[in-house]
Amino acid sequence: MAKVIKGVFPETAKDKPAPPKEPVPSYILHISLMFSDPLIWRKVQVPGDYSLARLHEIIQTAMGWSDSFVHQFMVGKISYEPTIKSSIPRESKRFDEHKYKLHTLEEGMQFMFSYLYDAGEGWEHEITLEEVVPPGKELNHPVLLAGENSCPPEEVGDVHQYNQLVSAFTDPQSKDHMTLLELSGRPDFDPASFNLEAVGKLIRKL
Repeated sequence: MAKVIKGVFPETAKDKPAPPKEPVPSYILHISLMFSDPLIWRKVQVPGDYSLARLHEIIQTAMGWSDSFVHQFMVGKISYEPTIKSSIPRESKRFDEHKYKLHTLEEGMQFMFSYLYDAGEGWEHEITLEEVVPPGKELNHPVLLAGENSCPPEEVGDVHQYNQLVSAFTDPQSKDHMTLLELSGRPDFDPASFNLEAVGKLIRKL
């Protein structure tokens, strides 16, 4: 008969319970399309353990973009962007947005925080960290808190051209009065509209 050895044995790594997740703050961010007039903006509360890549999805949904072009973040003095696996060494000093969570970038977010969609002529967004919400009841999803004005049609070249088209839209005598409707493909397009409830539901699902 085999001898039974009694005693207390150390737990294996597989048996050990995972260490408790340290709570992190959430952030209330004010996102505005720079140089838009009237200002196009959204306010969201985002869990601090979200990566910049997830924040990109929130901005796209909240603003109303289609995620059809390149983008990048500037946090502090560092540029973050999606990276593509390649056998060719990258010389870029930019960092992978998937690897950095908001709570690790809090200091930089308070210094400089911006989001560029469609590099080149593009649409530049200023992100202001309005409030650091201390850890409390866990926030499991982003929340859209407020916002104003419609997202521009992406076929418009840049925000300055869009501002001109908005001015023309309000003047029935202008030769460009119908241009925004043509570019948006929506006969009901209204530069001043924003459906907070509908967009808020989309945000919660991210």
